[in-house]
Amino acid sequence: MKKLIVLTFLSSVLIMCKSPNDKKNVQSEESATQTEKTNYEIKTAETVFSSHDIRPGNLAVTTNGRIFVTMNPLVSPTTKVFEINKDGKNVAYPNAEYSTGENSNLKAVIGIRADSKDNLWLLDMGTKQFVVWDTKNEKLVKTIAIPEAVVKPASFLQDFIIDEKHNRVIIADMTQGDLKSAPEPAFIVINTENGEAKRMAQNHPSMMPETEGGFALNPIAVDPNFNYVYFGALNGRTIYRVAASSFVDEETLTNGIEKFGDKSFSDGIEVDANENVYVTTIEKTEIGVYNKNDGFKTLATLPEGQSWPDGLYVANDGYVYGTIDQLNRTAALNNGEDVSTGPYLVVKTKLLKQR
Repeated sequence: MKKLIVLTFLSSVLIMCKSPNDKKNVQSEESATQTEKTNYEIKTAETVFSSHDIRPGNLAVTTNGRIFVTMNPLVSPTTKVFEINKDGKNVAYPNAEYSTGENSNLKAVIGIRADSKDNLWLLDMGTKQFVVWDTKNEKLVKTIAIPEAVVKPASFLQDFIIDEKHNRVIIADMTQGDLKSAPEPAFIVINTENGEAKRMAQNHPSMMPETEGGFALNPIAVDPNFNYVYFGALNGRTIYRVAASSFVDEETLTNGIEKFGDKSFSDGIEVDANENVYVTTIEKTEIGVYNKNDGFKTLATLPEGQSWPDGLYVANDGYVYGTIDQLNRTAALNNGEDVSTGPYLVVKTKLLKQR
């Protein structure tokens, strides 16, 4: 059932994206404007991992540079999470018991992040819980259940952030996972110390799609100092933000939401310490960036022939990392014909320098 929900969700997302010819037209029309506004060379993102077998969905990078990726349930992976290595020794993570086979502990994982202690947080939408794993000592820290009271029948528990300053995890629940219900997007806010959870700001205008029939709240990010939470609708062209301290009650939260800037339709966003917001531009197969000086523009193109930039992750090495998984080319999303042309990639590009 979880696989069906993910398949249906992503199939419909593709309908919302422009055709290849439309993309070319948009790109040519915008190229002159972007050249005028951009004072740096737009480069192709650097490939740091390439595989025909491992198809990364989302990723996390620890402070010491270890890279972990989830395998989207769409591709029916035998192993749900990998640690990837340049030497090709890619291993199931945290181990085969947790990640590999029908009887594995993890069932359907897309969301993944690392905290400042290098604990890996895995959001398993199959079991509705977080699995927190200590990557330094290789042991389970804890699990945190997501109570049934804060989810909806069509909840889609994918993207989330860890707010270490306020001891919270915040899930961007887009809903619409079954395509039978109207969107009921909301933040699911969970106290990481006692597990208390609440559903907040449901159906707030900032979470709703900006196109008829589109998809709601999906990408979400928090700045490195845990001051602001940034978010937007998948089928939306607006970045919103709210103070991280606002998640105390409904009135404080909803009154604090403000428009921050522009973006493209996007599956993921990240933000750095200089308020640069990085965006996976699924319409044009690029990584974009927004800041108040230059607006929204292309930061990096992706390797030729690739499609569907998915997750992003700002690391402490001066780069933003991204996954490219070609989900739009699978048989389930392409009228029954698989035209995937691996390899599937993890790429990186330098963070935008502060002007």
